Amino acid sequence: MENPTPDTVAADWVTRMDRAALSAGEQAELDRWLGADIRHRGAMIRAQVVWQATERAAALKPGAGAPAPEACRPPEAFAFRHARPAPVRRLSRRAMVAASAALMVGARPAPSREMGRFFSVRDAAPRSVAIAGGTVRLDCFSGLLVGGADARLLDGRCVVSSRREARLDAGGLIFRSVGRMQVSIAGEKTVGLLLSGSAVAIRRGTGERFMLHAGDCLTMVADAAPRLHALTAEELARATNWERGVVELQGETLGDAAAIFNRYNSRKLVVHGQAGGRVLMGSFALDDPDAFARVARSVLHVDYVGSPGRLDIF
Repeated sequence: MENPTPDTVAADWVTRMDRAALSAGEQAELDRWLGADIRHRGAMIRAQVVWQATERAAALKPGAGAPAPEACRPPEAFAFRHARPAPVRRLSRRAMVAASAALMVGARPAPSREMGRFFSVRDAAPRSVAIAGGTVRLDCFSGLLVGGADARLLDGRCVVSSRREARLDAGGLIFRSVGRMQVSIAGEKTVGLLLSGSAVAIRRGTGERFMLHAGDCLTMVADAAPRLHALTAEELARATNWERGVVELQGETLGDAAAIFNRYNSRKLVVHGQAGGRVLMGSFALDDPDAFARVARSVLHVDYVGSPGRLDIF
């Protein structure tokens, strides 16, 4: 197939990962593809959601895997007198995943008890989603699957707020919390940070439990043992700046700062030439790139030009 769509490529990868663990070379190839275009990450999330849904649907199908009862089979003479039906062409599961994932781009599925609902945020302000026991506030470029009492963070970052126990699955961990808890996934790294209240994290497969208190951070990378440690008040504030709509720059260049602002705004900052290496420190509102550009001009003596959809800094 020439120029396969991102959904088709993602379906191929999900199929390969289901058959066997990827080799180091395959994982590197997948990482390059995911990093080449932000749309590839969205396609991979959609493919994983559809794959899980089709797997569950197959398991729930009545009589799945069981032979037809003898009483339901037609007698040989009856079967012989009737013409054989034309063979039905069945789509492979990989093709079903690619087609279903492509449909998810243009249409939001109706709520379903079997599949749940998929929520995502791209380059926009965070959004809140109701789950059993509380709410989840999704950061940009994050994906969440909600079905009944279950909620799973597929990618990105979120904060769970609840007055009674809420459950959130993420990577190889299951978090049960009362209060406020930030959870993030980046590649094979899963992080749970308890902001207030109490929480327990359960490791999938082993059932190992970790009790978290306010300020505790639990980090798990791939299949390595989770690491629990406490954050300072300054580290805690910096880790949650995004939820408060603040970006705190402490030595980042204008180029790095622009990348942060561009995650949350449709009006993009474009930094040109040597201006990209200049350093600006301070706290800024994430939703006001114009104010950031004005401060950069005042402090660093750079110039900027505003136009619909972008701000160019020179």
